[in-house]
Amino acid sequence: MAKRQKKDLWWYIKKEYGLSGLKRKFTKETGIPLTKAGVERKLGALLLDWVLGRGKKTAQENDEEEE
Repeated sequence: MAKRQKKDLWWYIKKEYGLSGLKRKFTKETGIPLTKAGVERKLGALLLDWVLGRGKKTAQENDEEEE
């Protein structure tokens, strides 16, 4: 039989206050990831868009293209 792991204080704090759910809700609403890998991926994409000039166009630029 496998040895049962002891739960630490941080586990109880997260469970009591629902921190995982709050983090997920924040990330979903703002689009800002809270994990190290997510932040690196987001910054890398922004940097590539900036370097290659594929950034978002403003409403004014869209209007100019239509004319």
